[in-house]
Amino acid sequence: MSTADNNTPQGNPFPLRVRIVQLIFLTLAVVATLLLARWQWNAWHQSDGSFQNLGYAIQWPVFGILLIVAYRKYIRYEKERVLGDDQAAVPDEVKNSMREIPTDLLANASPSHISTVDFEDDRRRNRRNRTPNNSLDE
Repeated sequence: MSTADNNTPQGNPFPLRVRIVQLIFLTLAVVATLLLARWQWNAWHQSDGSFQNLGYAIQWPVFGILLIVAYRKYIRYEKERVLGDDQAAVPDEVKNSMREIPTDLLANASPSHISTVDFEDDRRRNRRNRTPNNSLDE
C-alpha cells in the first residue's frame, strides 16, 4: 500500500494533508469574519457609532456561516465526483429521468412515404430557366 492509500479513506476525495490545509484556511476565514464582526460591534458601541456598524456586526457572522456551508457542499460534490458520478450537481430526480425517446412515441414513418422531390433544391435551376419577361412580371 502506498501512503496515499493510507491517508485517503474510502469515499474521501482528498488526502489528509490537503484536508488539513483546507480546514486551516476555513478556520482562518471564519475567525476573520468573527473578528470583523467584533470590530463593528465595538464601533457601534462607541459614541459616534451608527446603525450601519450594527448591520455589519450582524452581517459578518452570517458570512462566516456561509463559508462553512459552501465548504461542506464543495466536499460533498467532490465525494460524488470521486465515487464516479459524472453529474455531481444534478438532483436525483433529474439523474433518474428518461434519457431516450420511447419507440412508440413517434409515428412509424417509413422511407417509402418520403419523396426525394421534397428535398431537392431547385431554386438555382428555376432561376436559370426563367425568361427575362417572367422576372419583370414578378
